[in-house]
Amino acid sequence: MDHHYHKLLGNITLVLIASVMALSACSGKTSQATPSVVTSEPTAAPTPTAKATSKLTVCLGEEPQTLYLYAGSSQAMWSVLEAIYDGPIDTQNNTPVPVILNDLPTLDNGGVKLQSVAVSQGDKVANTEGDVVSLQAGVKVFPEACTMESCAVTWDGTSALNLVQMTADFSLLAGLKWSDGEALTADDSVYSYQLSADPSTKVVKTNIERTSTYEAVDAQTVKWTGIPGYLTTRPSSFFWLPQPKHLLATQTAAELNTADITNKTPMGWGAYQIAEWIPGSEIRLVKNPNYFKASEGLPKFDELVYRFLPTVPNADLSPLVNGECDIMDTSTGLADQIQTVRELELAGKLTSYFGQGPAWEAINFGIKPATYDAVYNPYEDRQDFFGDARTRQAFAACINRPAIIKDVLFSQSQIPPTYLPLTNPLAVQGLPVIGYDTAAGIQLLEEVGWKEQDGDPNTPRTAAGVNNVFNGTPLSVAYSVADTEQNRQIAQIVVSSLKDCGVEVTPQFLAPSELLAAGPDGLLFGRKFDLAQLGWSSGTLPSCFLYSTSEIPTEANGWMGTKYGGVNLTGYSNPDYDSACAAMLKSGLDSATFNQDNQITQQILANDLPMLPLFYQIKAMASRVDLCGLSLDTSSRSGLSSIENLEISKTCAAQ
Repeated sequence: MDHHYHKLLGNITLVLIASVMALSACSGKTSQATPSVVTSEPTAAPTPTAKATSKLTVCLGEEPQTLYLYAGSSQAMWSVLEAIYDGPIDTQNNTPVPVILNDLPTLDNGGVKLQSVAVSQGDKVANTEGDVVSLQAGVKVFPEACTMESCAVTWDGTSALNLVQMTADFSLLAGLKWSDGEALTADDSVYSYQLSADPSTKVVKTNIERTSTYEAVDAQTVKWTGIPGYLTTRPSSFFWLPQPKHLLATQTAAELNTADITNKTPMGWGAYQIAEWIPGSEIRLVKNPNYFKASEGLPKFDELVYRFLPTVPNADLSPLVNGECDIMDTSTGLADQIQTVRELELAGKLTSYFGQGPAWEAINFGIKPATYDAVYNPYEDRQDFFGDARTRQAFAACINRPAIIKDVLFSQSQIPPTYLPLTNPLAVQGLPVIGYDTAAGIQLLEEVGWKEQDGDPNTPRTAAGVNNVFNGTPLSVAYSVADTEQNRQIAQIVVSSLKDCGVEVTPQFLAPSELLAAGPDGLLFGRKFDLAQLGWSSGTLPSCFLYSTSEIPTEANGWMGTKYGGVNLTGYSNPDYDSACAAMLKSGLDSATFNQDNQITQQILANDLPMLPLFYQIKAMASRVDLCGLSLDTSSRSGLSSIENLEISKTCAAQ
């Protein structure tokens, strides 16, 4: 199974936390906090040329704390690194695309190969779910020539055993150079792997643990070999972003964590190189003369400046309108100023770029509070409001989600069917989405037994024959959400539209730290809520384990679930869903089984609704109207992945 499933809250990260940290080896992003870095003195700028220089100014919402890929991961940081590193692998529409590699290795093109390797008791292997384990009797594995669950075996502890082992060859483009003119070779990627593996480098070791060897075959070729039994559908994730060994090898990994040469002036092979960093103001870069696309006339600008905008509660677009910025990137908070951005665009003052996902917002139902784990006692426990799926479906019909999209997000988002953006190739098309229909919602509530008994529309419905609920119990619930201006607007719509169905909702606006506190005391992770609005960010692969029974945080599992951090906060449990999700997790390279069970899990979720998807979270950028070549792909690591192609032209303004 793919390594993405083994990132504890990695690709399934709470968006309410201040920074969403990615963990992929190819991007080098890390989940560790960024360290304090001693600010370097501005370096001397290269000798200016005789001709007038062209300049592009990108405005960031904050000053990066570091530019070292193994020391931090912020949006501002990756906006800058896009100019220094081109690739090595970009993501377009959720699909990896080679940049400095001739191709991405696959079984079809021969870049990925499957071999046989003998193993014995105690060896480090991967089981069929991709977990790294010690080989012992009872471990289920993929034997040689086997890549799917149907031929997997459970080892008896004594028989001779050969496992399938995957390798992948990565071939660098010829003639690549670092910006100082030194050749960029396969050994630089191997050196990066060694840095990442070093205990002093505080990054998640997910990919390291699943790697047997990573070595240079020749100057242009790197070979990755996985641990025995490990299979991945994304071998491109196992190419480490090169680091300049000739420049860094004299220092230890621990020293590089805080060195200026990695944190302030990292060297790359991309379109630009750093000339100076003025703390609190800007980072200035100049064209890299050794850029491998220089013969194509790229990049278009001689100079690139990243300006740091002062932190303000709401994004101020005046720097773009008055010409101080050519681009305001996604770190500047434009997603909170959609109306202003659109008004200025209609007035011809700027061009906007909006993207949806992969983060999405949902209202989670407290289906099974933690107090139910021993036994549900209606005399002491909160009444079982959400055990009946029809009640959850009624809430879906009653909540005016179209108004949230229109009035809060200015029609720049959509209602997700489940958790994957519709642009993801693995998103199941045609899933039902319950529309806003107060009458239908009321009908469902009546069927369940929630009756309007006093004739007063200002009071909530009460139970009359609701399963597991005392008669006379009012349909009155708390709605917990992080305290932001946007969430207050959303809550107003939720409270108002549910009242029209006879549901009384009391909003609770909380600090994220309070909302996300660990169990057993935490509201969400301790399963003590009625309704809770929360943002998740899904990875490239379907995150079915979000709603697996095994991931319900309980006292028995230390409030951490069994494998993925106890992410099933709702307490939802469905054996059919669990079975299909488990089959996905151990499908190996069997795409037919994976796709079938992926469809089953998403269909079940769309019907059972353990959570009610509200909208895809929005990312936004803006630029001057005559800037060409900019686009926003939310599956990529930043909105500036095509920075080398940007240019000023009247043709853009005319479109």
